[in-house]
Amino acid sequence: MDPSERGFEELFRDEYSTIVRCVAPIVGSVSEAEAVVQEAFAKAFDRWRRVSRYDRPGAWVRRVAIRDAVRSAQRERRRPVDDGPTASPDRSALVDGQLELIEALRTLPARQRTAIVLHHLADWPVAEVADALGCAEPTVRVHLHRGRAALALLLIPETEELLDGP
Repeated sequence: MDPSERGFEELFRDEYSTIVRCVAPIVGSVSEAEAVVQEAFAKAFDRWRRVSRYDRPGAWVRRVAIRDAVRSAQRERRRPVDDGPTASPDRSALVDGQLELIEALRTLPARQRTAIVLHHLADWPVAEVADALGCAEPTVRVHLHRGRAALALLLIPETEELLDGP
């Protein structure tokens, strides 16, 4: 095994689980996140001679995974709804509040969901979220504002009454 392959393996070991945790709320499931992240690492491996020279190759993989996750979430949102039984997460392993948040996040448009996840759950600054989404910082702030407003309506029942007034 040549040194460049060892560098790739080290990157994979160091970054894989972190990127999966970041992408999972965007796509809505860990298994889908794993598929997206594995594909991002495959792209990195195909371009490893160039990617390995970057200051932070893991940031490149994360950006690719996030953008692919957004595309996947957008495609999923456009699919017709199936009235058949749906697969639900293992409720015994998650707290009800987490399930409620995950379900609420799934209702948001992909870019709003991604902005909320990266900024509030992964604690990224707005500038990094903008870079990952490939948009301007004010656009990220709009996504955050709209996403928070939508989540408030979904997660806090009294919010609708407060917004409507007496």
